[in-house]
Amino acid sequence: MRNRIFGWIMTVGFVAGGGEVAAQEPLRQGPQESVVLRFDEARRDTLADVPSATAETLPAAAGRPFAYKLNHRRVTREEAYGRVTLWNVRRVRVKNRRMRLADTTRRERVRLLKFFIERDRRKGVRPHLQGNVAGYRWSATSLEGARQRRQAVHIRTYTLRAEYDSLRRAGGIDRSGRIPDGLWHPLPHDARYLLDGIEVPGRVFQFIDGLILRSLDIRTDSATIDGRPLVVGRTYADRAPLVVIDGMPSDVGEWLRMCRANVFSLEAEVPMYYYYLLPVEAVETFGRRGRFGAVCIEPAR
Repeated sequence: MRNRIFGWIMTVGFVAGGGEVAAQEPLRQGPQESVVLRFDEARRDTLADVPSATAETLPAAAGRPFAYKLNHRRVTREEAYGRVTLWNVRRVRVKNRRMRLADTTRRERVRLLKFFIERDRRKGVRPHLQGNVAGYRWSATSLEGARQRRQAVHIRTYTLRAEYDSLRRAGGIDRSGRIPDGLWHPLPHDARYLLDGIEVPGRVFQFIDGLILRSLDIRTDSATIDGRPLVVGRTYADRAPLVVIDGMPSDVGEWLRMCRANVFSLEAEVPMYYYYLLPVEAVETFGRRGRFGAVCIEPAR
């Protein structure tokens, strides 16, 4: 009987001691939680451009992988990257979820990127270019490499839409659609390029031509300034990509004003460079605001 009573006393003492240790455990975890909170605040300072740093606007939490859905169907990153374009994406949702990844057997915390694109491929293609120009040839087709960037990029020749349509109606255009040599007009190298009312270098005009150029007009009449031909372009305002200047958000207009100030010249006091992120990568980096892609501008280090 004494042994039984002694055993009860030892058991109660052991449980009480364990409870005391458990009660003290959160106190030792306190400093670690504060570090996590400070890290979160640092992320908000870095992304101060994003209004209300919520789960829908911030990139994935530390170490959290991405998962992807395309029109409610689970896909790989490669499939999403290849199918989501500037022209077919309609909306994007970013959610925190627990999902089973392809290479695991348990559910993990992930950032689910849900892309909704046009189901009709005819509606998800790049629209036809408007303006009085039917075709044009650039003096340089690539901007890769320092040697190419040093070259002046400009439109070398162009053909007018009215002339092309007139010849096509007369049966002078074959089935291939090839433009006869006689319809190509040379454009002087000193032509001025105006994009959304802002004068920019030719290489910027070529860059935007592959993205959101809506219309292109070439004017060579006497109304142009100093008699120099004028290349006038307009962009799609409703498809404008996110512009991020050294980590801070901006817009296409500010980027074009920087181009006018020649800050992207190799001879600039603080040379800058820019590149375009496709929608999937832009959403991974900047959240829903990157659904139309992102033009990232950074100092040339």
